[in-house]
Amino acid sequence: MRHCWLLLLGCLAACGGNFSNDDLEFLNALPTREDLASELPGSSGTVSEGGLRRRTDALAVGEPSTLYRDTRAASDTFNNGMDGLLTLLERIRELPPTTRAPELRVWGPWPDPDHPGHEVRFAMKREPDSFIYLLQFRTQGTGEEGWWSAIEGTFQPDGGLRKGTGAVRILVKQTKAHGFDVKGLADLDLLEIVYQTRALPITVRMRFVPSSPEKASELLYAYRELPSGLGEMGFLLEDTDILPGTQKEDLAIISRWTTDRGGVGIISVTGGDVPPGFTATQVECWDASFRVTYLKRSWEPAVVGSASACPDVSALEQP
Repeated sequence: MRHCWLLLLGCLAACGGNFSNDDLEFLNALPTREDLASELPGSSGTVSEGGLRRRTDALAVGEPSTLYRDTRAASDTFNNGMDGLLTLLERIRELPPTTRAPELRVWGPWPDPDHPGHEVRFAMKREPDSFIYLLQFRTQGTGEEGWWSAIEGTFQPDGGLRKGTGAVRILVKQTKAHGFDVKGLADLDLLEIVYQTRALPITVRMRFVPSSPEKASELLYAYRELPSGLGEMGFLLEDTDILPGTQKEDLAIISRWTTDRGGVGIISVTGGDVPPGFTATQVECWDASFRVTYLKRSWEPAVVGSASACPDVSALEQP
């Protein structure tokens, strides 16, 4: 899908012109990378499910934090999931609309360079209290009724520049049904992003819906950010094999971090091979070098390090 969007951007690059004040009102209804992207400090990296299983291994103060590593992997997945969308919207902001009407803006249609015989357009409609936008394709010559949507989004303004609530749905199942190659999203039916920028902290939630629920579980992410640099990533994976045994558990991770003093993470595992009525928890803190400063597990009496070494992230403890 991202590859398709980038080719589309090259097609759009030849267009130019000026914006009206009304054009800008439409464009301000589109989310930005600054609004949505997770800003976890540190270099990018990946972690396999094997990393989740290694949480039963012993850790010592000064060792690389496995929970930071898992948080980094979740942050990368979160950002990669919306990268193509945000790149497309950034390019749209640079281009004047092809069609203007009092409550409508349309970019295109243009020939789709990645799908010969198809056209693409980006359309936005202004409702009394919201904006609706669509990325659409059609077979050339099929008329207005031939358009189908690959992305649909809404934004409800609530005072101030880009302040409000919004949602974007990447309709992967429909796109695959039309024979389009969705690249890295091939195992999904839907990628949904819901966000609010009207009040601090800014919050973003992302839902990955698999195309084969019997093979993969639905993934849920939540991200919050404060202007001070405090950030939070929540991760939920249900019905997955985390612990040794024959049953499947539910895994939840909440990680909170500062820009320069490290972070705090909490892992909770319930159900499956966890005894009934019990939640297996792990609290882990890391420093600015992403190394363990504190570790406590509910199933072990020993504590590693001191809780006083954990950074203060209490500003994010409110719902």
